[in-house]
Amino acid sequence: MEEIPTYSFHQTKDVMLEMVSMHLNDDDLKEKADHFIMYKVKEGFLFSELTQLHYHIDNGEKSLGMFHVSAAVEFLMLALDILDDLQDQDDTEKPWSVFPSSTSMNLSTGFLTLSMLVLKQAPYEENLKSCAFQYLYQQVLQAVKGQHQDLKHLYHTEDNFLQMIKHKSGSLMACSTLIGAVFRRTTQDELAVIQDYSENLGVTAQLANDMHGLLRMDTKNDLLQKQWTLPIMLLSKESGEQARWIQNYYEGKVDQAFMAEREESLFQWIHQSPVILYVQVLKRVYQRKTIDKMKELQVSQEWKNRMQSYIEQV
Repeated sequence: MEEIPTYSFHQTKDVMLEMVSMHLNDDDLKEKADHFIMYKVKEGFLFSELTQLHYHIDNGEKSLGMFHVSAAVEFLMLALDILDDLQDQDDTEKPWSVFPSSTSMNLSTGFLTLSMLVLKQAPYEENLKSCAFQYLYQQVLQAVKGQHQDLKHLYHTEDNFLQMIKHKSGSLMACSTLIGAVFRRTTQDELAVIQDYSENLGVTAQLANDMHGLLRMDTKNDLLQKQWTLPIMLLSKESGEQARWIQNYYEGKVDQAFMAEREESLFQWIHQSPVILYVQVLKRVYQRKTIDKMKELQVSQEWKNRMQSYIEQV
């Protein structure tokens, strides 16, 4: 197989900025939109990297149209990222958390619309774009369902939690891979395999994020911010005084100041808890499931190696 092409994220960014300039006819709105996009550039365009990689399954010919498709994926993820942060209210440093929520929500709506518009303008056959739109709608609606379930904080069993994560995070990962694969004219059987392992990759990424959110020692710590994640749910079911603190905190019986006063004892207990190792192993299990399923694709070993490298970095 030919070498798998790479794409400059700067060109994807330029497409996004051009779409903003063309379609958001207000100087203040454009300035804020550009600011949000440039912030996202610093975080990295990881979703569109997956889109590009799946377009190039045994296809070594670079396509400039991928910059439009990549821009569509990143507009979508930026819009959803804004809404997620506004709903969680746990990250006050991102630019969309600094501006009034009404302004950021309005821009999120604009980015969602630009995502669909730039995808429609991509220079590919109409039947392929139609199929890509179907996967976009399908996966985003699944993610909306998962986000709703997450916001309600209803889950108190591991199985239910993992299913919610698959809906919320796995669906968006699958959205980015399936859209790329569609333009490569991938078969339905191959798309089913891609969707399966992409959802597991989303679970892997969310578990990694949840562990980071639990163990970080700053004001954004998920526990102090009262985020209900799988590791925190498992910790609340442990025995001991610290577990009761967590239970009482989430039931509203004690406040954040109570938890902050006991921070040293609490986090020493967390680091020593078997929950930490268990979630790390669980993440690795989903990582392995992703790799094993990906290897079912009848494609070149070079592509599989590249995809496995991506998975192992999550």
